[in-house]
Amino acid sequence: MPARRRVAAVLSSLLLGLPVPLWDHPGYDAEDSHFNPHATITVGSLTKAWSANLRQVDESCSGFSAPIVAADQVFVTDREGVSSYGVDSGDLRLRFTWDDAMDNSTPRMAVAGNLLILANGGCNSQSDPDGQLTALDFYGRTRWKLRLDPPIDTVVVDKGVVLVSGWSPSDFEQVAAYRVTDGHPLWSRQGYASSGVSADGLVPLQKTDGSGVPAGETTAVDIVTGKPRWTRPASWQVAAASPAFGRFYATDTSGALAALNAGTGAVLWSTPGKATSLMATDGPRLYLAAGSAVSAVDAATGHALWSRRLPAAAVQPTLAAGLLFTGGPVLTASTGKPTGVALPGSVVAAGGLLYQVDGTHLTAYSS
Repeated sequence: MPARRRVAAVLSSLLLGLPVPLWDHPGYDAEDSHFNPHATITVGSLTKAWSANLRQVDESCSGFSAPIVAADQVFVTDREGVSSYGVDSGDLRLRFTWDDAMDNSTPRMAVAGNLLILANGGCNSQSDPDGQLTALDFYGRTRWKLRLDPPIDTVVVDKGVVLVSGWSPSDFEQVAAYRVTDGHPLWSRQGYASSGVSADGLVPLQKTDGSGVPAGETTAVDIVTGKPRWTRPASWQVAAASPAFGRFYATDTSGALAALNAGTGAVLWSTPGKATSLMATDGPRLYLAAGSAVSAVDAATGHALWSRRLPAAAVQPTLAAGLLFTGGPVLTASTGKPTGVALPGSVVAAGGLLYQVDGTHLTAYSS
């Protein structure tokens, strides 16, 4: 879509109160649904719009990850830090370089307001690694930065709050919340781990022994205040929430997959032996990737709908415009049938474009 038409479409959406198509979290949104309901892409006639080579150095602890899309830019990690490119033209917009690439892990990114949040940590200590939060403006300038004693294992950004959790042999496990605008500490909980998923500001926390071992209890808290909404005597590792916020999809220590009522924590259905951390949901269906297989289950009942073996290991699946992107074959989401198109690597859809990170290359496709 030409830049002028894209700007007009965004302005029209804002004036009409409609959502602007973005992919501003690793999982599309804080719910980690990995589903963009506003994308308009088709794959029958994909055309390469532009591409960029991502920065590469011989020695680095940082690497490449799925892109995020916001503020008319595509943000990507590379071996030296973070770069961004114009969504339509691929022109370089932002370049942020670590002070030491050998001691900065690949950051998890999210855009909140006018800031790009980077959550990562050091790489040179196994026994006492530290965490780090960095907030950049869209010119790559650091607005605030925090050094944290525990490493960052999970992060979620929602309601103007950055919520992180982590532990190490030298650090007791904790969850901590910080204000997006300035990094100000808001609240913390010792002996808990965040699932890294928020359903409209409601975040499940798993109680632990302080060293990563589940202690048999899950509490959902308000991300802004830390106040509990419900507590259940089960250790749930939540991987996604439904687009309408009504459900959490989680696994437990026995390897079961379950749907939980987000408001109460009640188990709606449970299926043994289906645990995986790679999930996506468009509302009616829940999509699962494990090994070289991808499958779909009915989100209302947990009953299997279809399953397909892939030629290689599946990556985190993503959804848009009735299509399921698997890191290989692009499938029809409702049936699992191949479209005849394959896109390796990490793929996200925003507006009328696809953005793919495959190794050291970022490529944008239009249809």
